[in-house]
Amino acid sequence: MSARIEQKQRTRRALLDAALRQLGADKSFANLSLREVAREAGIAPTSFYRHFNDMEELGLALVDEGGVALRQLMRQARKRIDQNGSAIQTSLD
Repeated sequence: MSARIEQKQRTRRALLDAALRQLGADKSFANLSLREVAREAGIAPTSFYRHFNDMEELGLALVDEGGVALRQLMRQARKRIDQNGSAIQTSLD
């Protein structure tokens, strides 16, 4: 993989992480600012558009990552249940 592609992936990840850090009980995704996300990621706001078309696309990427993480957790839980033979016992362990 070229250094340019790796840098682009790191910057995209930095944008996703910056958005996640800003989300919380007092701030919803609808209240996120592209400028704030870009600033926290360490890039110029105009550079944001090299990675996402708009904030909606950033939000969809966050949802997609959350879905992937949830599926991985569910697979791990099923494996533990298969090994232990009981969903109840596995949840107690």
